[in-house]
Amino acid sequence: MSTGNNRPEVDDDGATILDDGLSMCDEELQQQQQQQPYQQITSAQAAAIRSNAKQYKFFTLFLLFFTFLISVIVATVRYYGNPRMMAQENGNGGGMFDPWGNKLREKENAQRLKMTLDYLIYYDVSDPETLEPEAGFGMLGVSSYSPQYRAALWISQDDKYRISIPSTNEPSREDYPFKQRYALAVLYFATGGAESWIWKMKFLTGLHECNWLDQFANGFDDVFFYGVICDGKPDLPEGEEDLWSGRRTVTGISLPPMNQMLGTLPAEIRHLGYMKLLSIQQNQGLVGSIPFQYGWLKHMSLLSLRFNSLSGKIPREFAHLKNMQYLGLERNQFSANTLQGDLDFMQEMTSLKFLTLDYNAAITGTLPDFLSDLPNLQVLSLSNLGMYGTLPPSLSNLTQLKQLYLDDNAFEGSIDMIQSLTKLTQVYLEDNNFNDTLDDTSFANSKNLVHLDISNCSFGGSVPGHLFNLTQLTVLDMSLNNLEGKLPAEAMFNTQATNLQFLSLHTNNITGPIPMSIGKLKSLRTLDLSINQFSGDLPTEIGELVDLNILFLGKNNFTEAPVREWIRNMTQLTELSLKSSSLNETIPEWLGELTDLTFLDLGENDLTNTIPQSLGNLTKLMVLILNGNRLNGELGLGQLEKLETLLIDDNDLTGNTDAMCAHDITHFIADCAHSIGAFDVELNCTCCTLCCADENTTCNDAEWLGNHKALWEYGYNRMYWDFEEGIVSPFIDYNNS
Repeated sequence: MSTGNNRPEVDDDGATILDDGLSMCDEELQQQQQQQPYQQITSAQAAAIRSNAKQYKFFTLFLLFFTFLISVIVATVRYYGNPRMMAQENGNGGGMFDPWGNKLREKENAQRLKMTLDYLIYYDVSDPETLEPEAGFGMLGVSSYSPQYRAALWISQDDKYRISIPSTNEPSREDYPFKQRYALAVLYFATGGAESWIWKMKFLTGLHECNWLDQFANGFDDVFFYGVICDGKPDLPEGEEDLWSGRRTVTGISLPPMNQMLGTLPAEIRHLGYMKLLSIQQNQGLVGSIPFQYGWLKHMSLLSLRFNSLSGKIPREFAHLKNMQYLGLERNQFSANTLQGDLDFMQEMTSLKFLTLDYNAAITGTLPDFLSDLPNLQVLSLSNLGMYGTLPPSLSNLTQLKQLYLDDNAFEGSIDMIQSLTKLTQVYLEDNNFNDTLDDTSFANSKNLVHLDISNCSFGGSVPGHLFNLTQLTVLDMSLNNLEGKLPAEAMFNTQATNLQFLSLHTNNITGPIPMSIGKLKSLRTLDLSINQFSGDLPTEIGELVDLNILFLGKNNFTEAPVREWIRNMTQLTELSLKSSSLNETIPEWLGELTDLTFLDLGENDLTNTIPQSLGNLTKLMVLILNGNRLNGELGLGQLEKLETLLIDDNDLTGNTDAMCAHDITHFIADCAHSIGAFDVELNCTCCTLCCADENTTCNDAEWLGNHKALWEYGYNRMYWDFEEGIVSPFIDYNNS
C-alpha cells in the first residue's frame, strides 16, 4: 500500500526504512558525480598551499610586531615631549612612563605632586611663592623652575625611592623623612647640582639619602668622605621627643671644596633639625646671604662657609646656636659694624672654640669687649678686616687662646693684654700701627710660640733675647719696625731655638756687628738682615748655615771686601742679595756653581771687570741685578732664558744685547741712551724697557728690593718679588704665559 508521498511502509524492526534510505543516498551521490566530476589534487599543488599558509603566518606576526613598535614610539614621544619631564635632572630621575598609553602612572604622579605641594604649603616647609611653576625654560636648556618646585617635582614623580608623601591632616612621624629628603633635594637644585657640580656624590639617586656620599683621596693615601652624614641616634636634649625613632637621621653635610656650586643657600636646610655640621667651601659662585633660619639648627656645632662669595650680615639668630664650636666664615663679602652691635650675638655662643672672619673687608669697628665672654675660644682670626682702635684689656681673659690673627687692620696702642696668654702658639699682628715698645718682657710668658709675626707694626725697642730660647719657635718676623740696639749675641749663642727656620729683621735700625753666634741657628732656611745699620765684617759662621735657601744681607755698613768665599758652600741657596754691601774686586766665577739661584742681587757695590760667563749656568735665574757697579765688557748670558728682570745700568758695559733680546724680559734697564757729546751709545739694546745715559743719575732711581714680604697665608714661602715697577713671581712661566 502506498501513500501520497510514496514513503515506504515501515515494518516492525525499521529495517526496510534504513535500507531504502541508504539506497536513495547512493542514487543522489551518483547523480552529483555525473553532473560535476570529481577533481583530484596533485602533490605540487598541496606544497604550494602549505607555502602560502606559512607566508600568511609570517605576515601576521610582522603586523603584530610593527603595531607594538609604533605603540612604544608613540608612548616615548608622549613622555619626553612633556615639558614637565624635560625640567627634571637628566639621569637622576626615576620617573616611570606608561608605554601602553593607559596614563595610570601619569595620573598617580599628578596626584603625588598635588599632595606634595599641598603639604609643603600647608606646613610652611617652603615659601609658597617658590612652589609656583614658571613658564618657559632657562638658558641652554636649564630649567627656569625654582629649586623648590624642581625638588617637589623630583620627590613626587621622578624619585625611584618613591617615598611616602605625608598628608595635611595631622603631623606624623613620617613627615620628617619626607622633609629631610626634600630639603636635600632643594640644596642640590639651589646650588647648581644638576647643572654645574663636578662631583654629584649620588645625590638624587634612588638610594636612601644617607647613602648620598662618595670617597675621595688627597694623593697622600688619606681617604675622605664627602656628602651626606647620618647618625642612627642623634643627640637629643633631655625631655625632647625623638621623632625619628632611631632611624637614620641626617646630622651633617660636608661637600667637597671647589665643586663649582652656583646659586644660593636655601632656607629649607632648617628642616634638618638634627644637623651638627655644615661645610660648603671654596665656591666663588655661591652668593647671597646666610638664611636667618639656620639659627634654628640648635644642634649645630660646626659651620664652615669659607672662601665663597656670600654677603650680607651674619644672622643675629646665631645667638641660639649654643653648641657651636667652629664658625668659619672667612674670605666672603660679609658686612658688620661692631659699634652698632652687629656681632654682639656671638657672646651667646659660649661653646665657641674656633672663630674666623678673615678677609671680609666690610666688617668694621673696634675689637668688641664681648670676646671675653667666650672662655673656650682657642682660635681667633680677624685678619684683613676694617677694624681699628686699641685692643680691649678684656682680651687677656681668653686664657685658652692658642692662635691669634689680627694682622692687616688698623689697630694701635699697647699689646700688654696679650702678654698673659700663656697658651699662644701662633701670633700674627703684622701690618698694624701698635707703636708699642718691645723689651725682654715682651712675650716672655708665651713659651709655646711656634710663629710670631709682628712685622710692620711701628714697634720700637730691641729684639728680646729670650725669643731665641723658645724650643718650638719656627718663624720670627720682626721686620719693618723701628727696632734699635744690637742683636742679643749671648742669647743666640746659648740658643734653644733649634727649630727656627725663618728669621727676618730687615728694615730696622739694628746696629753693631752680626754676632758669630748666628751660626748656631742651624735650622734656618731664610735669613734676612738687610736694610739695617750693621757694621764690621760679615762673620764666616753664616757659611755654616748650609740649609739656607734665602740670604739677604744688603744695605748695611759692612767693611769693604770681595764677595765672601764661604758663600760657595751654600749650595741650596735660591736667593742671594748683597745689594750695597761694600763689595769690591770682581764677581767670582764660582757663583755659577749655585745653580738653584732664582734671584741674585749684587747691585750698588764697587765690582769691576767683566761679567763672568759662568753666570750663564744659572738657568733658573729670574732676577739679576748688577746695576751701580763698574763692570765692563760685553753682557752675553743669552742662556738665561727664564730671566724676567735684568738691571745692568750705571756700568761701563759695551756691545749689544742681541743674545738677551732673543727672550721676552719684563724689566730690562741698561745704558743704552745717548750721552751728551757721545756719537754712539755705550750699549745697543733693542728690547730694553728703560735706557739710561751716564749723566742722568736719576734715570733708574726705583728701589729694586726683593725682600721677603712673608705671609702666613702661604706658609712663609716666597710667592713673588714686589718691586716698585711691578711684581715678578717664581711660579709663573712668563715665556709660555
